[in-house]
Amino acid sequence: MMALHIQENVPLAPLTTFKTGGPARFFCTAKSEGELRQAIEFARSRRIPFFVLGGGSNVLIPDRGFFGLAIKNEIKVTQFIERREEVSLVAGAGENWDALVAMTVQKNLYGLENLSGIPGTVGAAPIQNIGAYGVEVADVLSHVDVFDAEEMKEKRFDVQECMFSYRNSLFKSAHGKRFIITAVGFVLKKEGQCRIHYKDLALAFNDTRENITPQKIRSAVLEIRKQKFPDLTECGTAGSFFKNPIIDEAEYLNLVSRYRELPGYPEKNGKIKIPLAWILDKVCLLKGYRKGNVGLFSNQPLVVVNYGNATTEEIINFTREVSQKVFEAAGLTIESEVRILGEIDLQFATQVIHSSS
Repeated sequence: MMALHIQENVPLAPLTTFKTGGPARFFCTAKSEGELRQAIEFARSRRIPFFVLGGGSNVLIPDRGFFGLAIKNEIKVTQFIERREEVSLVAGAGENWDALVAMTVQKNLYGLENLSGIPGTVGAAPIQNIGAYGVEVADVLSHVDVFDAEEMKEKRFDVQECMFSYRNSLFKSAHGKRFIITAVGFVLKKEGQCRIHYKDLALAFNDTRENITPQKIRSAVLEIRKQKFPDLTECGTAGSFFKNPIIDEAEYLNLVSRYRELPGYPEKNGKIKIPLAWILDKVCLLKGYRKGNVGLFSNQPLVVVNYGNATTEEIINFTREVSQKVFEAAGLTIESEVRILGEIDLQFATQVIHSSS
């Protein structure tokens, strides 16, 4: 096995879609589980923290940088296994998410088409339980393969063990941070019915509900996203920055008494999900709000944008201000979808390092 190449003082901002943050004291690329093991062993030998970076589309790096080891996960493999009515797909954590979706659509497989256009890598999808246009990745996922950084061995989790919920999973918990995703398994249908119940898609296919294929869904989703999200080549963003609040029915009815047109979508647990974009636009009047180098995108206020020279601190302060305005106007406490690399991550990594000492 070749020795892992460790670089020093590598800028991380170009490796994230927000384009902010300082350098990593140490940096390496892991293209296999063996290299991943070597990387963790390096961190342990130096008694320094580490974190794993995918496509950088859902993380904010501190302006001071990261004083440990940043591991870029580039484990790549794509395997399609034919079944009678289904196809099992296994993809490496380092594969590009949208390229994988495009591949499944090209093969006319049903399942991932609604998740077209989402930036990032395959390994990040289960962590966040990514979702869009009425579909979550948990709906089509079969298993997740991981490397346990504490026990230093491979493991596999089925769907139930992943503890999926809205934009959440086992892998976001304190216990789950020890598991580094190496591959993800999906079950896709050879024949099926596309899901177009989400409002934007329903409108896109308002004229016809027949002969809707994964290819047509992907085209529609990409066009919708083009209208709602900024061009990553022109500015920095992580897409939707905030989660949509999920509240009790009584709280929802109280809000409706004040804002009669407030939409609400029933969840399986009896609670109501409300579109935060509506609150930001209609209640807080923040659509397109900008402060210095940071703002809410004019076409979709859930999206926070770095307009050129923002720092991570500016973005954090801006989003805190937005959160406070939402609380003052609607009494809602909103959460970030974007992971801010900070003390919790460092505490976990340090714990893993010390557990082997």
